[in-house]
Amino acid sequence: MTISTILKAAQASDFLAAVPALLGFQPSESVVLVPFRGQRTTGALRIDLPTIEDAAGVAASAAGLLCKIDGVDGVAVVVYGTAEQAEPVGAAMIAQAGMCGLAVVDALYVTGSEFARIGERTMTALGAVPAHIAALATEADAQAGAVLPEVPEDFAAEVADALPVASATTKTDAVVSIFERVLTLDVAEATPMDAAAMLVLLARPLTRDVALVQWARDLATGTETLAAQIEFTGTRQIPAHLAEVIVGAGARPDADRLRDALRVCRYLAAVAPEGAKIGALVAAGWLSWALGRSSHADVYVRQALAIDPEHTMAGLIVQMIDAGHLPEWAFIR
Repeated sequence: MTISTILKAAQASDFLAAVPALLGFQPSESVVLVPFRGQRTTGALRIDLPTIEDAAGVAASAAGLLCKIDGVDGVAVVVYGTAEQAEPVGAAMIAQAGMCGLAVVDALYVTGSEFARIGERTMTALGAVPAHIAALATEADAQAGAVLPEVPEDFAAEVADALPVASATTKTDAVVSIFERVLTLDVAEATPMDAAAMLVLLARPLTRDVALVQWARDLATGTETLAAQIEFTGTRQIPAHLAEVIVGAGARPDADRLRDALRVCRYLAAVAPEGAKIGALVAAGWLSWALGRSSHADVYVRQALAIDPEHTMAGLIVQMIDAGHLPEWAFIR
C-alpha cells in the first residue's frame, strides 16, 4: 500500500473559503475533492457524504474519477460533516488517493463555523472570507445557483398570457438563429413573447435537443442537428457525433456558451407558469450537468419530475447523476 504524504496548504482557511466558488454553491454533508495539476486547481468534485460503512467504496469510485482527469497528480480533500463521520471518511479518501498515486495537498473537515485537519481534531474558527474570494463565490452563485432568480410578477403573468399564441405561431425553421441570440440576450430586455417562444421551443424534444447541442458546440452544429432531427426516422439515426453530445462525449464545450445559456434558462424557468417550466428546468439541468455541477442539475431536473414524473429527458439526467456519470469532457484539459 502506498503511504500518502499530506502537503498542508499554508492558508487552509483561505482555501476553504474558495471551495464554494469552485463549486458554485456552499456544500454541506458532502465530500469535496479538489484535483490539482502541480500547484494549480482544476475545478472541484462534490459527492454526498457517505456512511462510514460505505466510505471505502465511495472513495475508490471517487479516486477513479480523479484519475481520469488529464494531468492530475494531487488532490485536496474537504469533508463537511461531524468530526465522528468526517475522520473515517476523510481517512478513506486519503488512503485511496495514495493507492492511486495522488499526492494529498491537504485533508480538512468543516463542521459548523470551525475546521480541522483530518487526523488532528484541533478545531480552528473559520476566518473572514477574503474580498477577492467572496467576489468569486458571488459570481458563481449568480451564474449557477440552484435557486431560481426573482422575477417581476406582472412580467410572469404576461408570459403566461403569451404562451398560447407562441405555441400556435412558433415555427421550427428559424430556431438555430434564436438559440444563438439567446447567448447574448439581456433578459431585462426580453419581451413576454420572446420568453414564451423560448419556453415553447424548450418544451419540444426536437428543438430542445437542438438547443443543447448548439449551445455545447456552435451555430453550424446546431443547423446540422436540426436537419438530422427533422430527417430522423426509425431507420435513419442521428449521426453519432451529434448524439454523443447529449451524454457528455466528445470535445469540451465552451463553458461561457453553456453559462450564458444556463443564465437564460434559469430566467425562463422562473417566469414560466408551473406547467410550462419543465423544458427550461430540464435544459438548466443538462447545462449544469455539462458544466460539472451535478448537484445543481439534480435540483432542476427533480423540480421538472415533480411536475411530470414521466418526463424522459429529466429521467435520463437523473439516471446519469445517480450513477455518478460525469461528462467525458470534464476529464479533458
